[in-house]
Amino acid sequence: MPITLTRSLLTILVPGLVATAPWLVWLVQHTTATLGADKNATLANAFIFALVAVVGSVCEGLGTYLEYRWDDQLEAEHQVQEHWIRYLKFDGAREPVAFRYLSRLVTTMYFELSMLFAVPSFIFGSTLLAVLRFPTHVIALTIAGALLSAFATWYFHHQGKQTHAGICKVRKAIDLPAKPAS
Repeated sequence: MPITLTRSLLTILVPGLVATAPWLVWLVQHTTATLGADKNATLANAFIFALVAVVGSVCEGLGTYLEYRWDDQLEAEHQVQEHWIRYLKFDGAREPVAFRYLSRLVTTMYFELSMLFAVPSFIFGSTLLAVLRFPTHVIALTIAGALLSAFATWYFHHQGKQTHAGICKVRKAIDLPAKPAS
């Protein structure tokens, strides 16, 4: 699968679907909304796909914001900007294996950062659906949802930060020669 397609699926569409799925279920099951599926299924599916893509893009954008903040935090230790620019300017005859590894790490980090924002939305929406289905357990379900959301947020934040640090270390370790000034 081409890397750009894989990256789009993992960092935009999957998190967008995760973030919106319980809300779409709630909308259809607990309101009279049909999203137009009763009259024009193609248009309704296109709308849902667009919604998923937009929500996923928002999640990815929030994750990118965190990446920039982490870059700033690690700048002194890893000279993030200098090594990133060297990586981008590299024009060797053969691409080092480290580049493919870095590409995989970047995709992983973007997935983790997108899920950092998508999963709490999923858990909150799923908790709402569970409370609507089992109203006598509202307190237990709300506490469970809040705890699960807090854990998922911590987990994806921690994983994303670890992956980011790994990317910075690899970029620094490959230490590409600076491109001579022309």
